[in-house]
Amino acid sequence: MTRRSPLLALALLLVACGAKKPPTPDVPPPPAPPELPSMDAGALGADAGGMTAANDGGATTDTPPPPPKYTSKKITQKQDPAWAACHSTFQIKTKDVLAEVQKSGKGCTDTTKMKPVGPPTKATQADKNPPQQIKLKAQAGKCYRVYAIADAAIKDLDLLVKDSAGEVGAEDSTDDPSPVLLEDGAFCFKEADNAVIVVSVGEGKGTYAVQIWSD
Repeated sequence: MTRRSPLLALALLLVACGAKKPPTPDVPPPPAPPELPSMDAGALGADAGGMTAANDGGATTDTPPPPPKYTSKKITQKQDPAWAACHSTFQIKTKDVLAEVQKSGKGCTDTTKMKPVGPPTKATQADKNPPQQIKLKAQAGKCYRVYAIADAAIKDLDLLVKDSAGEVGAEDSTDDPSPVLLEDGAFCFKEADNAVIVVSVGEGKGTYAVQIWSD
């Protein structure tokens, strides 16, 4: 009988049993991405109108509208672009504000069909002085137009009308020394009222004249 060597017998034993592979080290799995918080579509930003959601109830907030410019319930405005032409072409030719303000009104009579309510009022005022007032005893259903002329020392003269409740019904729309209230029309009264024409100087100091006309 042939004897096997010890080394050969060991090799055959390893082949028969199968060599065991070294264990694979445990590798931790990659971390999961963080979950994003869920958002309510109604709470994301502003809509096309600039309104932003205020709460879950759907209420919205927005910039409040500006207060109305004219608050009088007794005065309305009658506007006609043709009325602006007669005043825009008027030119002051003398330093006599009383004479010039009457010429200003007469130059528009063919267009407005109005006549003066009374003689013009003359006064002196500066931009640092409080506004001055001219009384107007308005009749129901009547429309009025106010002409004003200031001397060269006043760069901006301003006019507006207030009713007896102190509410503004109209104001002139130009920054010059010869305003008209209204530049392109007139203001009218729904009822008889003790109104006032408020005259203020925006820039300068000097003398002015004001005359009220009516239909």
